[in-house]
Amino acid sequence: MKKQNNLGITLIALIITIIILLILAGITINLTVGQRGILTKAQEAGRNYTNATNYEEQELGEISEEVNNIIDSLTPKPPTISEKVKGMQAGQYVVYDSGEHGVITCRVLYPVDSEYGLQIISNKNVENVTLGGSNWETGKAGYNGAIETLNNVAEKYVNPEYAYDGRCVGSIPTVENGIFVDKDKFKDSEGNIPNTVICSGKDTECYGEDTNYMIDKIALESINIWNNGQDYWLASRVLPTNSGYTDFSVRRVMNSGGLNYWLVCRALPTMPTGGVGFSNSSGFRPCISLKSYDIDIIEGYGTVGNPYVIGK
Repeated sequence: MKKQNNLGITLIALIITIIILLILAGITINLTVGQRGILTKAQEAGRNYTNATNYEEQELGEISEEVNNIIDSLTPKPPTISEKVKGMQAGQYVVYDSGEHGVITCRVLYPVDSEYGLQIISNKNVENVTLGGSNWETGKAGYNGAIETLNNVAEKYVNPEYAYDGRCVGSIPTVENGIFVDKDKFKDSEGNIPNTVICSGKDTECYGEDTNYMIDKIALESINIWNNGQDYWLASRVLPTNSGYTDFSVRRVMNSGGLNYWLVCRALPTMPTGGVGFSNSSGFRPCISLKSYDIDIIEGYGTVGNPYVIGK
């Protein structure tokens, strides 16, 4: 009888144990995969992390875009040339305000896309310029410095609102950032100052001639504005040599369009002073390097009756 009671207790204990285990198993399963379970929490945490990452990336992208916009607004924009200025063709008429020296009707000599940048030249002479002097020394100085003297006159017609630099027609038209870098050049192709001319075995102290005017001559003739019906200087020296003496002259274009020269000084080895000087005057045509990036055409079509008007 006592043995049966022990068996009954053991069976009840087993059943209770099984029930407890089932309860624990249910609790474990619920904690693992239930609505608030570990796996659900893990999945939710993963989604929250992904959402947070995406939000952070979006925020960083927006901040980066704002920073780039600020930097872009503070960065100077590269200059541009207006379409009207780009469309200016060689030979077209331009009204140019030179400032204190008045408004000048000009022609396009080199367009903006040329190797010389945008340059204009006065259609007619703007004034007369005298070169040389009454004696050998002043005449010699006038000859040696003729190119620089003529270019200095051209600089008077530079209006800094619209132009970079000025030069006399016939000088070297090469530009760097709009400035004529070789306009006063009197060196040879290798960069050496040419030897002074010897006349009858005597050093004249006058430099040799140059042919720099040919660059402008070709351009002017191609658009039929070499001959403007007036005499005008070219910034170019020439040496007509005669028997026993040498003439030092500056080239000019005659009113007929022919190429000529005016005498500035004459070397005469028989004279103690070296020679004689001459004073001669001729018309003057400046060439102007325009600020192609800073100007615009405010009206006109580039024709003789409706020229371009330069403005801002």
